[in-house]
Amino acid sequence: MTATIRPPERGSHTRGPLRVTSLETLGFSDAVSVWSDTRPRIPLTPSVPPVGDGRVVRRGRHEAPPPPEPDTVADWVPAEFGGRLTGSNIRWALVAVIVTLVAGAAVFGYWLYQRPGSLQEASTIEVTARATALETALPALEEFNSGLLTADPITGTSSLFAVESEARALFEASGGLATSQSELRRAASEASASALDGIRLASETHSYRVAVLPILQIPDLVTDRSLIELDEAARSFGDWQLSFDNVRTALPESVMSDVTLRLDVLSTDLPSFLTSYVDALREDDSAAARTAVSDLSARLDEIGESLADSVEGIQTRVSLRIEESRQALHRLLQG
Repeated sequence: MTATIRPPERGSHTRGPLRVTSLETLGFSDAVSVWSDTRPRIPLTPSVPPVGDGRVVRRGRHEAPPPPEPDTVADWVPAEFGGRLTGSNIRWALVAVIVTLVAGAAVFGYWLYQRPGSLQEASTIEVTARATALETALPALEEFNSGLLTADPITGTSSLFAVESEARALFEASGGLATSQSELRRAASEASASALDGIRLASETHSYRVAVLPILQIPDLVTDRSLIELDEAARSFGDWQLSFDNVRTALPESVMSDVTLRLDVLSTDLPSFLTSYVDALREDDSAAARTAVSDLSARLDEIGESLADSVEGIQTRVSLRIEESRQALHRLLQG
């Protein structure tokens, strides 16, 4: 139950008794209190102040701000690492890394500085070694060249492979010489070029001679009518003529062209030789048959002599190339 006190009438200045509710008599008050979290809060970022200040704020009251928190950075002391030198802390691991980097940079710079000289020296040594090897291999080319006119054809050009390999190796090695070594480079180029040209001339001549020599040998043509039939005699001559034309057409034009021209002229005359030979056998004229075979053999001998003269000329050229190569090698090894 609540006691009721009437408000004072308008215009009255008398103050009546206070109204006391039943809740107030029990110790409750109508005042409003605001509670906040009293636990300290950690700021999310250094620039954002804490939300709660740890105080109870009541309506109508003002409290003093909390005391500043102690500065936790001002009393920070770096941990000991390494040792002390003149009263200061030094991180020896960092110093070691810096010293290593500086030393590595110095070594790399020195390597770059002296690298051109090292490469030049290595190239000179390589060129000298290749020049010596080529000089040692040149006698094989001389021997091959001297055998181009032997009665039996040379079996092959395998003896020239080593000379050619050394000449090419010298030319490739000379490309590593410096610009200041132009004289050595020129001498190496001349030596390898002369040797390779001599090898080419000797090899081409060898192949040409081996191909032509067989067709310059006339077959055994029977001149006695009683010993051979006409069709067999014609077939024997025709087989040789076919092989002659096959070889002639396969010959290169740039090698001993004068000999090739003589072979072409003889090829156009072979049908007339065949006719003379078969007609002599048909008429049982052995003398005429022998004359036809003799004339053909004389033409082949002329071509053989022309081939020998051409080979001799090429032998002279090869010998000249060998001498040029030796002179260039001498300048290279002495310079």
